[in-house]
Amino acid sequence: MAQVARVSKMTVSNVLNGKPNVKASTRQRVLSAVEATGYRANPVARALAGQRHRLLSLVARRSNLPYVTEVIRGASEAAEALEYDLVVLMVGQRQSSDLSLFLRLSQGAAFVHADAPGLGVPPGDLPLHCVTVDGPTHDSLRVDNLGGSRAATRHLLELGHTRIAFVSGLLALSPEASLGRSDAAERLRGYQDTLEEAGLTLPEAYLQHGDYSPESGERAARALLALPEPPTAIFAAGDAMAVAVIHAAQDLGRRVPTDLSVVGFDDLPFFRGVRPALTTVAQPLGSLGEEAVRHLARLAQGETPAALPPPLATTLVVRDSAAPPPPHQSIQTP
Repeated sequence: MAQVARVSKMTVSNVLNGKPNVKASTRQRVLSAVEATGYRANPVARALAGQRHRLLSLVARRSNLPYVTEVIRGASEAAEALEYDLVVLMVGQRQSSDLSLFLRLSQGAAFVHADAPGLGVPPGDLPLHCVTVDGPTHDSLRVDNLGGSRAATRHLLELGHTRIAFVSGLLALSPEASLGRSDAAERLRGYQDTLEEAGLTLPEAYLQHGDYSPESGERAARALLALPEPPTAIFAAGDAMAVAVIHAAQDLGRRVPTDLSVVGFDDLPFFRGVRPALTTVAQPLGSLGEEAVRHLARLAQGETPAALPPPLATTLVVRDSAAPPPPHQSIQTP
């Protein structure tokens, strides 16, 4: 593209990064070259290069759309308030063929990377400013997963349950695993720590590994309810799995919450119509998007990078899917 525009690669980079120290005629020549070379995301390049437009980019997995939608909503509202344009790219389970191009054109602009671990993007394609939302490392903007999990487990204990099973999110089961998520590990640890503090040691079969999908929630529920001594409560690390647990229990003739209590984690609007109404841990997902955009806007404006805010607080929302256990359905605390 530099040869087509008859300019240096540095000049092309300056134009795509929106640098002001480029003559208008040179800027137009580079943009014409972008168009001539067939870049499909040319509108993005124009927005990056334009003096009146400021751009933030967000990449998210479409496989977890209800969650991502809430993050995008908060990010979009914050971007509009700060007079930024927000470009969203949804990718599938495998890396989109357009992703690397999208990232290269976002170079120098800010970038929100929400719920998309393991995309395998080369380091050279990453934008200048990058903030991960609830990503696979601790260097990301997140909610208090540990505290939320402890609150949910404690709620079940206070109701009188001592046979409490857990359906995890996507865990890294080995050091080589690349798709494990720290939020899943924190929710598992909150459950385990709270039970340990209560003096409870439960069967290994009470821990079922899920991946946040409804299918994994249904599999876990059927395995748990088939045990010789099934749990009286199931805490699922995500709402989609919790709702699947409720449906599987009902299919097996269990009444929720009379026979089985169920608690989730997310409080996504998408699942608020389920009956019985789901007791769950509310994540401030819109606030995650807002905080990410505000942080990225400061970076894009050249401000000294500030530390990310501490984990955002979660809230236990008590509804109808959890109740005291049936009589004679608890084990003795050691």
